[in-house]
Amino acid sequence: MREFAYEVVWETMEKGKNSDRCLHTIREREKTLTVNQRSYIKRLSYGTIERCVELDAILNRFSKIAVSRMEPSVRTVLRMALYEIRYMEQAPDAAVCHEAVNLIRKKDGGRYTGFVNGVLRTILRSPEDIEFKEDWIKYSLPKPLMEHLSAQYGKKTAKKIAGAFLEREGEITLHINTGRISVREYAGLLKQAGVVYRPGVYREDALRLYQVRNVMALPGYKEGLFFIQDESSMLAAQCAGILPGDTVADVCGAPGGKTLHALQMLRGEGFVSVRDVSEKKVMRIRQNLLRMGYKNAECKVWDGTKRDKKWKGRADVVLADVPCSGIGIIGRKPEIKYRALQQENDLIPLQRKICQASVEMLKEGGVFLYSTCTINRRENEENVLWLEKHCHLQRSSLDGFLPEKLQNKMTKEGMLQMLPGVQESDGFFVARLIKR
Repeated sequence: MREFAYEVVWETMEKGKNSDRCLHTIREREKTLTVNQRSYIKRLSYGTIERCVELDAILNRFSKIAVSRMEPSVRTVLRMALYEIRYMEQAPDAAVCHEAVNLIRKKDGGRYTGFVNGVLRTILRSPEDIEFKEDWIKYSLPKPLMEHLSAQYGKKTAKKIAGAFLEREGEITLHINTGRISVREYAGLLKQAGVVYRPGVYREDALRLYQVRNVMALPGYKEGLFFIQDESSMLAAQCAGILPGDTVADVCGAPGGKTLHALQMLRGEGFVSVRDVSEKKVMRIRQNLLRMGYKNAECKVWDGTKRDKKWKGRADVVLADVPCSGIGIIGRKPEIKYRALQQENDLIPLQRKICQASVEMLKEGGVFLYSTCTINRRENEENVLWLEKHCHLQRSSLDGFLPEKLQNKMTKEGMLQMLPGVQESDGFFVARLIKR
């Protein structure tokens, strides 16, 4: 199993690939893996990726060779073994060291077995508790990202955010299809199946589940009784104020959560045009629409930066959940923390180009709902000010669409920033604007 976890960590940290896709590839290839084996692979690989900053700091303290100068295979094996020693209890420490030596032998022919064994044994023999004073190491965030969060939100809030990133493991949120089953009835099905859950914090049609190993095995999956959507993401369609009979365009729609929510709000009246940039992404949307049984929607492969002349002035609502740095969902996708800040300068022009093209789809007086899953103000508030200046848009208060606990001065001015550790959710940004 460690070889499969190694594959995920290697591909993610050394080649910059997506951890979810790497894990999915292994699961598709290795059909005989049990549920427990899949769970072990995911926990070891994701945990190692999540804690790399802390793990590297420990390795640098005990190794004569800095992690940055190690062979990639060596640092991958050492990171995994150290994570397993510190955070997992399946195997004794001595057995973890033995398996790490065997793994590096398979990967490089035995050149570094002595080094790997020596570093791990040295750490295990150390009488001191391994602690660090630096917040960025304690919360396992790259130092520039910790400084970035502190500069934008202050040190106290930055620590809350960083701590929350480490606490989201194993939690998913179901958006219940209340057109088919009540939340109370579905909660009863979960209880019968022995699934641990609690009610949503901000939405009555949400249930939060814990330690779910296989979403497709949950009651009602095939029947379309629910779809996966964090509560913060549910606020996008909610704040758009979609009404039965509306025409809606979802311009960056994959995997389809906001489209499904919009279709719920339409109640069979109206229409949604959902699109994304590739057939692979659009296929995921089609699959979700088919499972949920919605038919008043079209799926299109469409580059959001291109104008769609056929849709000029047709939409009552445009949902623009644009590509972003993703800092708000680091708790679910840990590798984001290592690349987020480097992508900022490329993302902002792309976000603005998508918005410019999408605004043309709106009727006068229509709602433009801008959203991201980041907590970076340059991609959020600063982009909204740019949209008002360049796209004939004007902010509109969110207070009529939000629970009282989320209302504040910012929401009155048409924007909402959800912060992990401050609100009980992923990091998410929403702005409601009206076309003048």
